[in-house]
Amino acid sequence: MPKLQIYAQMDVALVQQPIIPAQLIRLALDITMKQNLQVPAPITPKQVKFLLDAKHTSLLEHISYTFLIQGVSRSFLAQITRHRMSSFTTGSQHYQSYEDYPCVVSPGAEAGHIAEEACNKAYEYYLLLIQQGLPKEEARQVLPNAAAVNILWTINARSLAHFLELRLCKRNVLEMQVFARRVLSLVRENFPELFDQVGPQCFMDECKQGKLRCGGEPWK
Repeated sequence: MPKLQIYAQMDVALVQQPIIPAQLIRLALDITMKQNLQVPAPITPKQVKFLLDAKHTSLLEHISYTFLIQGVSRSFLAQITRHRMSSFTTGSQHYQSYEDYPCVVSPGAEAGHIAEEACNKAYEYYLLLIQQGLPKEEARQVLPNAAAVNILWTINARSLAHFLELRLCKRNVLEMQVFARRVLSLVRENFPELFDQVGPQCFMDECKQGKLRCGGEPWK
């Protein structure tokens, strides 16, 4: 039967990143303005802010990041794949047996027995269907949204900045907020000139969610 795992136990690793992203973006900027090119100095935070404010963000597409994400839920997978300008490879419930994967639940649900009983019952029926001869790719239909999944995710810096603008917002479910904060901490180390200036709308300017705004303090 599956073990329960809470959001804080997810693992997010940056497995591929540019060596000197600030220099590459400066080169892209120079190409638009100069004929004779040399190895440029890295772009400055002030220049990055100009690009962001002026919406000249196509240059950021030359930078990409690949993350190995382990121990997030299938409901998380449904959310992150809405960000179409990125690439995904996920664990397959067709080829893998899921009897040993944990269930990922909120800290409140983990403390009680209801989530554990629900996950155990779903996995019990999953294994029973397989024992009765149903292929695992069909038996997976009874697995819960909480079933864990591993993801390889590649995204360019322009799309990642947009992702963080949306997903650092406190209106998101807790699992997504935990993930977005971890991603931000990783890419800040690699490209602070950009990612020190990226955040949700209430960090950048003011919330534009209208009646859907979270009502809390501006993001920090």
